[in-house]
Amino acid sequence: MKVGTPANYYVRVTFAGAEGPAEDAHLHRGSYAVALNFGPEIAFLDDLSGLGPPWSEANLPPESDGELREPDLVRLLALLHSRYTVTPNAALAGRTERFTLPWGSADQPEGVVFYTSPAEFAVLLDDLEALAGTEAGKVHSGVRRDDVLGRPVIRFVEERVLGSPSWHPRDAKSVGR
Repeated sequence: MKVGTPANYYVRVTFAGAEGPAEDAHLHRGSYAVALNFGPEIAFLDDLSGLGPPWSEANLPPESDGELREPDLVRLLALLHSRYTVTPNAALAGRTERFTLPWGSADQPEGVVFYTSPAEFAVLLDDLEALAGTEAGKVHSGVRRDDVLGRPVIRFVEERVLGSPSWHPRDAKSVGR
């Protein structure tokens, strides 16, 4: 008998703009998060190829300019705060890259970017939008991995993210790996 966190982890999918004002939802178009077992999150962020790599806060305007009002800069800021990100990039599709998180922690100073083709990301984005509108999109999602294993985004997470040597051991343990 295995004791600990089951590999049949909980799945929650959220639209990045879900909790903000409705008039700001357009700033988050193409931005979703997938949380596994209420722990590690994977950001799915639409095209950022005009802003990196390399991934750097130098591409953001100074804080004194106020709130970000451009969707690509909002997505860049999300990437710079995310331990794991999936984003399309035709030239880098299929690759995985580590980068220094500008505001990382001592136990995890790096972020990881998983690149897809634009066509593959479009399929994932459609699936994320659909899942966010189901039980998986609720705050207290009771959806388990096995319930949605046939979905493109969960297959991607299983194969590319959880199967990657870049997946942190602490996060692997939290999803029963």
